Amino acid sequence: MNSESCAYVDESMRVGAGLYVLASAIVPSHRADMYRTALRALLLSKQPRLHWRDEKPKHRLEIVHALAEPPLEVVAVVGTDMPSSKQKRARRKCMDRLYWRLSQLRLHHVVMERRGPTNDREDLDMVNALRARNVLPDEMRVEWCDPLSEELLWLPDILAGVIASAAAGEVDLMAALGADLVIDRLRCD
Repeated sequence: MNSESCAYVDESMRVGAGLYVLASAIVPSHRADMYRTALRALLLSKQPRLHWRDEKPKHRLEIVHALAEPPLEVVAVVGTDMPSSKQKRARRKCMDRLYWRLSQLRLHHVVMERRGPTNDREDLDMVNALRARNVLPDEMRVEWCDPLSEELLWLPDILAGVIASAAAGEVDLMAALGADLVIDRLRCD
């Protein structure tokens, strides 16, 4: 297992465009505090956290430029053709693929953004199903955290937002990101 890095995971949806994005930022332990400091420095006055959907275009560009060095390692899944009534199905399909990718990297630890007790329970059920199918090794620890207590969860939120924008045709921010990207695309219809 790669105990030197942790994957931080969050989602972005563009229901009208039929897109569901699940993104992970792979953060080496020796860079974690550097990223936390850089992320906190990007907060605007009285802002408790960075949240992509709440950021203005100018601040989004500043965020992306600030995170371009050193380049992030990103693994993401873009679900396309998602019917608005099938968001849970799209999440499960994307989780299946993302966790398979993360297991190939031999990561030891995954942190997902907390989404509330019911949704977190559904995610845990999915993780357990992946373990039962031997997609996830038993040694991989998966936990759920609040983005107000773990700044590194802001990274996948940002990445998912940038990737969703690019999938919808807005590629400028993706080009500025300069990340090491692995992006799988799959149909979620």
